[in-house]
Amino acid sequence: MRLIKDIYYLLLDFIYPNKCIVCKRFVGHNDRSICSSCWENFDEMPKQNMVKELSVNDGIDSAFSSWNFKNGFDDVIHYLKYNDMAKLGKELGYRLGKNITPGDFQSIDSITAVPLHRVKYRDRGYNQAEWIGKGLADIWQIPFDKKILKRNRFTISQTTLNKEERQANMANAFSVEKDVKDKSILVVDDVLTTGSTTSACAIVLKNAGAKQVHVLTLSAPSISEN
Repeated sequence: MRLIKDIYYLLLDFIYPNKCIVCKRFVGHNDRSICSSCWENFDEMPKQNMVKELSVNDGIDSAFSSWNFKNGFDDVIHYLKYNDMAKLGKELGYRLGKNITPGDFQSIDSITAVPLHRVKYRDRGYNQAEWIGKGLADIWQIPFDKKILKRNRFTISQTTLNKEERQANMANAFSVEKDVKDKSILVVDDVLTTGSTTSACAIVLKNAGAKQVHVLTLSAPSISEN
C-alpha cells in the first residue's frame, strides 16, 4: 500500500510539479508550498512579547509574531491573501504552532481569528486568519472558534493609514458573539503592524468579560520599522 502511494505521488510530481511559491523551485512534497531553503532564509522574529512595542495595544495582554515581514515572507503573505490559497494558511499555522507554543502565554482557553467583513469574505472566498487558526489549533490541541468575533462594518485597508486613522477606521468594527467571561482568548491574524486591528478586537473581548486577550500573527515588521 505504501509503494502504491509513493508511486502515485511520483506521478503527481511528474505531471504537476509542485513548485515553491517563493523561489519557484521544485518541492518534493505536494502537501508543502514552501521549500526548506526558503524557510531557512526567512528571518525569524525574537520570541518575545511585543505588546509594549505596538503603537496601539489597548486590551492586549501579550503579542507575539514569528517571522519578519521581509526576505520573501512578504510574498508568502501576498500568496495567502490574494492567490486563492486558503490551505496555505493551515500549513503556515502548523509552522507557527511549532515556533511559538502555548507555554509562551499565561493561559489560552480558545483560539479565534480576526474576522473579515462579509463583502471581503465574498470577494476572497475565505478568511486567511481562520486557516492559520485551524492549523494552530491542530498543533496545540486547543479549540478554535471562528464565531467568537464578528466584524460589524466594512473597513478600508489599513496599509496607507497613520496611527490615528487606523484607530478611527477600526472603531466599533467588531462585536463579541460568544460567552467569553473569565476566559483567555488568543486572537490570530496574518500580520501585526501598529496593533490597531487586534486592539479593537481585544477591547470588545475585554468589555465582554474576557480575562486575558493574547495576539499571535505569522509576521510583523521588525520593531525598528514599526
